[in-house]
Amino acid sequence: MGAEGAVYLGGAETRTVTVHDGAVLDTASDGKRLVTGGDDGQVMETRADGSTRVLAGQKGRWIDRVALGPDGVVAWSAGKTAHVMPAKGEPKSLDVPSTVGGLAFAPKGLRLAIAHYGGVTLWFPNAAAKPELFGWKGSHLGVIFSPDGRFLVTTMQEPALHGWRVVDGAHMRMSGYPSRVKSFAFTADGKWLATSGSGEAILWPFQAKDLSLIHI
Repeated sequence: MGAEGAVYLGGAETRTVTVHDGAVLDTASDGKRLVTGGDDGQVMETRADGSTRVLAGQKGRWIDRVALGPDGVVAWSAGKTAHVMPAKGEPKSLDVPSTVGGLAFAPKGLRLAIAHYGGVTLWFPNAAAKPELFGWKGSHLGVIFSPDGRFLVTTMQEPALHGWRVVDGAHMRMSGYPSRVKSFAFTADGKWLATSGSGEAILWPFQAKDLSLIHI
């Protein structure tokens, strides 16, 4: 992706597809399509063949974060508001206490994690249940579920991560980094969380049955 609003598709030949009238701010892919958010207020879908379509638009707003969920669901944020659009039906939205820092869908069920200042809000867009706040002081900039859905981890403005056990909200303080963590991902088997934030990759173990508190 680039500041000129283009995405680059690989293959026998690299192709450039312009999708936004301005910068691309965030991307998400499920292997079949690439969804992007731009500072032109558009949520766009790009397919491998180069075809594009507008999924949503919010005039005058920046689409800061995008995420893909089960059964074709798309989420995006603009400022303090997170939006979810199912494959069928009307979009739904939720306001959180501050600008959305990150979005992530749980691996099972339609549940969205929304990172913001002061923690993470867990929201079932299709249920009447009140959104649940997993609180921790500070600015949370990114969020991820473990592949089994048992744990939730955020990157923070400070050089640290913070985690919770979803079933009861037990905290995991994950500090000791020399610089801010800008990227993180679970291994395919879910046993390790790999992160940046140091001169080498930092790997956190997640294979134990009880991880109520881990720290360095």
